Amino acid sequence: MKKILIIGSGPGGYHAAVRLASLSSENTVTIVEKQGIGGTCLNVGCIPSKVLLDYTSLFEHFNESATKKKIFNASNLSINLDELKKYQKSVISQLQQGLDKLFKNRKINIISGEAKLNKSGKVLVKIVSDQKELEADEIIIATGSKPKTIPTFSFDGKIIVSSDDIWNIPSVPKRLLVIGSGPIGIEFSRVFNLLGSQVTIAEIQEKICPILDLEISENLVRSLKRRNIILKPNFASKLLEKKENSAFVEFISTENGNKETQEFDQVLIAVGRKPNTEDLGLENVGIETEPQGYIKTNKSLQTSKSSIWAIGDVTNYPQLAHTASFQARVVAENIMGKKKSFEGEVIPSCIFGYPEIAFVGLTEEQLKEKGVSYKVGKSLFLASGKSKASGLTEGMVKILMEPASKEILGAHIIGPEASSLIHELVIAMQNKISVDKIAHSIHAHPTYSEVILEALEDCLGEAIHKT
Repeated sequence: MKKILIIGSGPGGYHAAVRLASLSSENTVTIVEKQGIGGTCLNVGCIPSKVLLDYTSLFEHFNESATKKKIFNASNLSINLDELKKYQKSVISQLQQGLDKLFKNRKINIISGEAKLNKSGKVLVKIVSDQKELEADEIIIATGSKPKTIPTFSFDGKIIVSSDDIWNIPSVPKRLLVIGSGPIGIEFSRVFNLLGSQVTIAEIQEKICPILDLEISENLVRSLKRRNIILKPNFASKLLEKKENSAFVEFISTENGNKETQEFDQVLIAVGRKPNTEDLGLENVGIETEPQGYIKTNKSLQTSKSSIWAIGDVTNYPQLAHTASFQARVVAENIMGKKKSFEGEVIPSCIFGYPEIAFVGLTEEQLKEKGVSYKVGKSLFLASGKSKASGLTEGMVKILMEPASKEILGAHIIGPEASSLIHELVIAMQNKISVDKIAHSIHAHPTYSEVILEALEDCLGEAIHKT
């Protein structure tokens, strides 16, 4: 029997707890959670933002079908924001209740409080004005992350906000500046654009959404511009003055130093997230960290103290909910005596809204930089019967193949259902299934998966529709 204490109840924490309780009924599993059960993902991140993105994208598609294609008879079509927010809260509540039931069924203990490691190796838990010490054979740190800010901009929750503040749409600003064009910045830009804000995205780097393959980024840029979202790549941002209901921001060109000033009703800082490792008492037990605050782990996800493990955003791997939940599986099995390692090389990433974006592996630019030989296969959704039928024709699939082995080095999708389509390619990469083997399997018609098939065939020189 093991006493296991988990700090944090996000995707990493709750997956670890449930798996450990399932692996042995003799385990005593306790979660300490400082805020809401489910962590950032369920309460202010993945889930509430996807409610917004799914329904605003649905509205966009319906509105276009009504106004441009005249398929629907609709007048004065609009989003009922109050009802959307109510539905968003109901989804969060239902999922929280589901977790609560899961914990009760597995006899997992939940303590609402703030945990800190002390020098004795025990965990000190502060519960409001009281505190107590807990002992554990194994400790899992799954405390997640919080939004980063940038010089001159300090979060106030009203004018200068983070994704943690804006997810529930306290208001719809007339002029919204989004600083940072990563997934969070792109997703909220799409939401507020459809809600009626004039959205400007400022990105200090040359490429919009720098993590993307260049060709996919260029597709994204065209998509954003079509929706009248203003893009300012190669611009640093500096807060000049904050008033009661607006902010004056100076943009400085990173190319020539030119400056310009604009006024915005709200500024969303979306430049990434930093690990929640402060005030955990890591130094009390000698746990080593990296310069940016990430906890150092080995491939088993053990820290420098063998009985303490780390998973999720506190580790130096892609800060994604599915990274954390997969790491939870690895740690749970290791605690129970199995020898598992986390490689973290084939992790898909997604950007939601329409068109969706999903990618895994290396970009074409990275392959060129490494001097690796590759072949490119491409296919456009525009040529797909399913896309024509649904009216969702934006985007493409791009696959990068190693010529000799025909293994996939990278896969990049922008288009409908990209977040689901990517997994065929993730499984292929994980299991080293060659392009010819996938291409010679039958894909149902008419489906978006045929666009994947066409890109695979293009890698082999067998595509019917040439891009």
